[in-house]
Amino acid sequence: MGTTPFERISDTLWEIPRRGGMRVPGRIYARRDMLPDISRDKAHEQVMNVAHLPGIVGHALAMPDIHWGYGFPIGGVAAFDADEGVISPGGVGYDINCGVRLLAGDLDVEAIRAQAGALAEAMFAAVPSGVGSRGPLSLSDGELDAVMNGGARWAARRGHGDAAELALIEESGRMAGADPSAVSAR
Repeated sequence: MGTTPFERISDTLWEIPRRGGMRVPGRIYARRDMLPDISRDKAHEQVMNVAHLPGIVGHALAMPDIHWGYGFPIGGVAAFDADEGVISPGGVGYDINCGVRLLAGDLDVEAIRAQAGALAEAMFAAVPSGVGSRGPLSLSDGELDAVMNGGARWAARRGHGDAAELALIEESGRMAGADPSAVSAR
């Protein structure tokens, strides 16, 4: 790996050990052949920067889609202590309204840890993932255009969200001027 800071944890997990003012290690989920691009892009430096933030717990993480972002790398994930941590809008993103959300709750860490496996299984069962996966909602082309034009308001009106939360979402969950005709059929 040359001078890159990655230490292999597994075939798809790489760690950047704590150094300097890093409060936690960084971890990147990626194949070995992806690391040169990550290094060239310097996105790993953003993982290290996130690891310096006050109140960060666990690790500064990056998923396989990691690339240079605004403060956080795209694909970055971090959790912060509710009392000692920061709220970082850059961690949620703001440039393409990608639908990532900040979730806040009055949850006890130990209670979550005790149920982590069951929670992960429930989320995996509820959220379609992977190529070719399907969810319970099937839309015609016209309905899909309505989703692209209506955004989160479309979902809330059909019982897939809470209309009260629209005010908490950037641009109320809808980008003005959205043009479904600019989206490819695939």
